Amino acid sequence: MDSITIKMSGRIFNSVTTISRYVDIILAAKERGMRLAIVTGGGDTARRYIEAGRQLSLSEAANDMLGIEASRLNALLLIYAINARGGAAHPRVVTSLEEAGEAWLERGLVVMGGLQPGQSTTMVSTLVSEYLGIRKILNCANVDGLYESDPAKDPNAKKIRRATIGEAEKILEHSAEVVAGTYELIDRWALSIMRRSNITMQIIDGRNPEMLEAALAGRDDVGSIIIPGN
Repeated sequence: MDSITIKMSGRIFNSVTTISRYVDIILAAKERGMRLAIVTGGGDTARRYIEAGRQLSLSEAANDMLGIEASRLNALLLIYAINARGGAAHPRVVTSLEEAGEAWLERGLVVMGGLQPGQSTTMVSTLVSEYLGIRKILNCANVDGLYESDPAKDPNAKKIRRATIGEAEKILEHSAEVVAGTYELIDRWALSIMRRSNITMQIIDGRNPEMLEAALAGRDDVGSIIIPGN
C-alpha cells in the first residue's frame, strides 16, 4: 500500500470546479488502497487577512496565525467535500503531529493546514511526512516545477526537471523569507527536513488537477523532482 503526502496550494481553493476535480482524484487514489496525508495552504484568503492585519499593525506572529486559520478553513472545506462523497477522511482538521498520527492509524486519510507561526505549509508537509514515515510529497504548486529563477519575474527562467536537495538549496538560498504570507515554492527549512529523512518531493502544476492524477499513477515525467543527495 502506497503512502503519499499531497501539498495543495491555497489558490486551488479559488475554484469550486478545481476543488471538485481534486476530490475525484483523491477518492480514486484511496479506492486503489493509497494512504494520503494532505496539507492545504491558505492562498488568497490568507493573504487578504494578513494584509488586513498589517494595516491594523498586527505582529508578524499574529498575521501568521491568521494565515494558519485560513489554511485550516481550506482543509475543512476539503474534508467536508471528500466525506460528502463517502471518502471517509478523518472528520476534523488535524492541528498537531500527534493528532495526525492517531488519525493516520484510524483512517489513512488526514487533512491539515498550518501548524505554528513561522512555518510554511510546505514545511508542514515535510514534517508530517517525516512523522508518519512517508517518503514522497506531491507538491501541487502555483507553478509547473522548479526553476533556476522565479518564472513570474524572469520569462527566460530555465525549468529544472530533476535536482538533488543540495542543488535545490543553492537555487533557493536567497529566496526564503520568514514573513507571513510570502513563503516561496519551498524554503530551506523544508529542504532540511527532506534531507534528514530522505524524502523526495515532486513539484507539479496545482492549477491542473490532471497533473496530480498523473503523479499518483507513478509518472515522474511531470513537473520537477527533488531527490535526496548533495
